[in-house]
Amino acid sequence: MHKVGRFDGANLAPHPIYAGHAEGLRWAPFVEHGDDTVHVAYGAMELASEGETEVISHAFEKALFVTEGEIEINRDGSIYRLSAGDFILVPTGIDHALRNRTPGSARWVEMSAPQPKAAGGWQDTWFDGPADWSRQAEPPDLRDPRTRLAGHYEPSQHPPASTVTSELHGFSLRMLMDANFGATHFNMFVVSFPDGGLCDHHDHPFEEAYFILDGTVDVIFDGKDYTLGPGDYGWTGVGAQHGFFPKAGQPIRWLEIQAPQPPAEGGMRWMSRWDYVNTVLKF
Repeated sequence: MHKVGRFDGANLAPHPIYAGHAEGLRWAPFVEHGDDTVHVAYGAMELASEGETEVISHAFEKALFVTEGEIEINRDGSIYRLSAGDFILVPTGIDHALRNRTPGSARWVEMSAPQPKAAGGWQDTWFDGPADWSRQAEPPDLRDPRTRLAGHYEPSQHPPASTVTSELHGFSLRMLMDANFGATHFNMFVVSFPDGGLCDHHDHPFEEAYFILDGTVDVIFDGKDYTLGPGDYGWTGVGAQHGFFPKAGQPIRWLEIQAPQPPAEGGMRWMSRWDYVNTVLKF
């Protein structure tokens, strides 16, 4: 009930769902149908210079977090130019299209939930011909209260590292997308451990996926040890025991998603607390 791997640009390939409806669009999935996940599709997307998609709509919502280059998105008539650190939500059933008018490729991490169907299965994606790009694309004006479902992330936005419990300390979380933001099916955020800390063994009643932005961290997933660094990804399924063990002097940041959105209570089940019941209280 877990997976780890490393993003390699050599693994980017045409997306089967977009065949005949996009030029220059490639992807490298981290987790999808072939894995044990049932809630998400999570991976890297790339759009080549002068690449473009038709107008798209889905029976699921998706999020884009730009990591390299610039893309333009026409979402329901609003046209934005997104660059590294920008993120945007595309709600279920909303028309949108992408293009790249820069000399280089653009890349982003993309998250979709509920999990899209496999190519050839029940149709949950539709195309509606070329998009109208007659208006100039501009960066999202985040000072404008009319700007919706878009944002920008910088490492400087993190609050100071804090202690939540003895099992979780030394970390800082910058929320990007959740129910307050407008997401329905998932949370997306960046976790930072600036100088060591602990996220001890625990599990969840939801799935999580991680993409390392910088630094390295030792993790244990289902009793197996791994060290993850920039470009590595991981996924833990419902009930998968996992923990993160950052070291002092080795800052780490990763992009994380949770799907479905956590419950109001009981979202994190710390193993040490229930081991106390077994070993000390001896119930």
